[in-house]
Amino acid sequence: MENFLSLADTARCLGMSLKEASREIGRAGLKTVLCQGRKCYLRGDIIDWLTREFGSLATDRLVAAEQSNAEMVGIDPSVLLVTEMLFGKIILPCRVGTAASMLRTIASEACRTGALYDEKALLEQLILREKTNSTALRCGVALTHPLDVSKLYVEHSLLMLFRPPHPLPFGEESGRLTALYLLLVFPIANEHLHILARLNRMLRSKDFIEDLLLAQDHEEMFETIEKRETELRDKL
Repeated sequence: MENFLSLADTARCLGMSLKEASREIGRAGLKTVLCQGRKCYLRGDIIDWLTREFGSLATDRLVAAEQSNAEMVGIDPSVLLVTEMLFGKIILPCRVGTAASMLRTIASEACRTGALYDEKALLEQLILREKTNSTALRCGVALTHPLDVSKLYVEHSLLMLFRPPHPLPFGEESGRLTALYLLLVFPIANEHLHILARLNRMLRSKDFIEDLLLAQDHEEMFETIEKRETELRDKL
């Protein structure tokens, strides 16, 4: 997916018809830009909108979006991709007490994986993202991601989960504290949206979130994630 998306591109991302996608985008009030004579939308605006929108979509819409984006990048939707990507990438930082220190920790740990190398650039993009619109959801989870991933050198896609010692104020609209932080770094937007749709389905279970918060260690958290994703995969 390029930096500009046509209405048809967006409809495929949502797994909707052109008419349905046009209606949803109209409600969101997204600005259009001209690209090669066509009205298009900025990739970043679409991803940010869908980060918020996926949380309110009906389950069947999320499944459609998940499968549509998987098809566009050749992902087998039966694969436990969230589980696979989070293996060895669940972090329990012990010295995090503010939103700023949380973002610094995320950037530092992300670069330790080898997926990225410029910690300063990643941190800047994460901060810019939060200043534009907070990625914190009402469920107590934040879906952090760079404002413009094209400005980063990314060796490979990256998904990480962080659980600080205490929930933190992270800009959630109603003022709710955020207890879990996911980092999504995907150069390919359709892969990002596939994972985003699946994560939203997983996070709709309050019991799942509670189990992650009560888990004793990384291993128990990983087992909880695998169990939840398997349940959803088996319902496809």
